[in-house]
Amino acid sequence: MPRFLFIGVAGMLFAAPALAQGERIIPGPPPDEYVDVTGDGTADLLITSCTIHVEDPQQPGLHGWYKVGVRTLSGTAVLMWNTPSTQRWYTLEDSTQLDSSLLAQRIHFKQLIWTDEDMPTEFWLLERPFGPAISAAEDGWYGTGNHYEGSLVLRSANERGTSLAAFAFELPYPYGRVAIAVKHSLRVPIGYGSEGDPPRAASPIKDEPDFDFEKNGPQVQVPQGIPPDELVDLTSDDIPDLVITGVNAADHGSGAPRGTYHRGVRLLPGTALLMVKRADGVYVPFTLRDGQEIDPEQVRKGLAEELCRWAEAPKWPVFIDALTQRYGSASTAEGLKGWQPAEDAVDGTFVFRATQYGRPMIGCYEVMSTAPGGELGVRLGSLTDY
Repeated sequence: MPRFLFIGVAGMLFAAPALAQGERIIPGPPPDEYVDVTGDGTADLLITSCTIHVEDPQQPGLHGWYKVGVRTLSGTAVLMWNTPSTQRWYTLEDSTQLDSSLLAQRIHFKQLIWTDEDMPTEFWLLERPFGPAISAAEDGWYGTGNHYEGSLVLRSANERGTSLAAFAFELPYPYGRVAIAVKHSLRVPIGYGSEGDPPRAASPIKDEPDFDFEKNGPQVQVPQGIPPDELVDLTSDDIPDLVITGVNAADHGSGAPRGTYHRGVRLLPGTALLMVKRADGVYVPFTLRDGQEIDPEQVRKGLAEELCRWAEAPKWPVFIDALTQRYGSASTAEGLKGWQPAEDAVDGTFVFRATQYGRPMIGCYEVMSTAPGGELGVRLGSLTDY
């Protein structure tokens, strides 16, 4: 049932759009429109429509919906985040330019993946009900509820070459039109981003991060090195709370470069990690064990008795070391391949404090990783007012 449709004693009621004098609603599905986003003379996207017929005894006067959306054409792929912590469309803020080098890095380190360029990817953006129960006041085009903040990124490959483009949807509803605004485009070498091409059709966008690595088949193999930082928003307010990052601890000495890559999680300003005092007086990260839950009152009591403290960046930087990998001659000598659990890795669920739209919150999260594959992510547990 559409989110604006209500059934009451008097029948069906719609949240009708407001129309100014002289504005005209497109009477039915608009004709298809091909759009060249990359500027190479070949269409990349198709603005199209479809009709969905419904039969509902409770709503006999509603016969169905017209929908308008955008579909990729053959040779066009759209970029997605595909990490344990982040599974959604890759988007750019309006002020951010396309950086093909950064995208190539993220693709190389298995952070990003393209949709299948041979399978259409669809974005349904507008819908309009039709049937004898729909009055003139109720008639109009409405958003489907699918929101795409920022600009999406596509890759278009054809006989003229390969291009990238950042684009955004514009919806001047209630008129029934969809427009595509090109933010930035550039040419790239043929084969660009092939490391991120899926071996089969890309998995659909998931509402929740998936850490069931074993059921997903063989481990993803993250290459040696330090991937670009990945920001994580734990409180769902569009403000990052943590960053999945890494450091290169080089061994000093003569000869070929050697050392250890460390990857883990750091706090961002505004986020604090609960620390507990050990018997020797040193504060270490507090962790919940299996079956334990956060008790805000117990946390306050521990803080009052100075048994606990909040470690907040940048005053008290904390790095949760999760994965390491040796490189250079040392890696050959040890014989360990791929990523390994950090020697001082902390097991358990961490407790953090942050804000959600300005409201103080307390929650917990786990740091999840695979070895020797090297996938690394954060899974939110509970989140409550503090």
